[in-house]
Amino acid sequence: MNLFRTLAASSICLGGLSLSGCLSAPDYPVVPAIDFKSVEMTRVKTGTLTEIDTLTFSVDFRDGDGDLGLSDDDIKVAPYNSTTGGFNNRSLQYNYSIQPYKKVGNTYTKFINVGGVAGEYDGRFLHLEKEGSRPAPLKGTLRYKLPISVDGAPFFPGDTFRFEITIMDRALNKSNTVTTTDVTLAR
Repeated sequence: MNLFRTLAASSICLGGLSLSGCLSAPDYPVVPAIDFKSVEMTRVKTGTLTEIDTLTFSVDFRDGDGDLGLSDDDIKVAPYNSTTGGFNNRSLQYNYSIQPYKKVGNTYTKFINVGGVAGEYDGRFLHLEKEGSRPAPLKGTLRYKLPISVDGAPFFPGDTFRFEITIMDRALNKSNTVTTTDVTLAR
């Protein structure tokens, strides 16, 4: 009787494995692709005169080989430890590009902060695939938070922005660029 239960359980497991073997992996290009999903603003009161609006950007992504994200160890070695290349020629350690555009009247103007550094809002996200996994297609939603001090230098309450977002994989392939909806900083 015990042998029968073991054989029956093995048959069920093998049947499940054979079904999963029939499913084929999605065929995405190795260059990442993104779609804008949402941008949300959260107001954080700091107890001082400076208030913080945290913008959370959500983009849906697809990548054929799943090589998205950079770890703390990755950015210590070439090519990611360079001080040039990548978005805005700042560094290859930035794999998430955010370019703000400020709305003035009915026109959007590329926003460069007081220091004149293009790309200062670029950032980095960590590996998205499971540690030790083999290259495989990857799909999901990437959420990225950007805190902005709304203290009048250079962001003022009531300013309206939209943002262009691009990501880059470890093979240095840049995705398409998406544009967010308008965001008005809290008053």
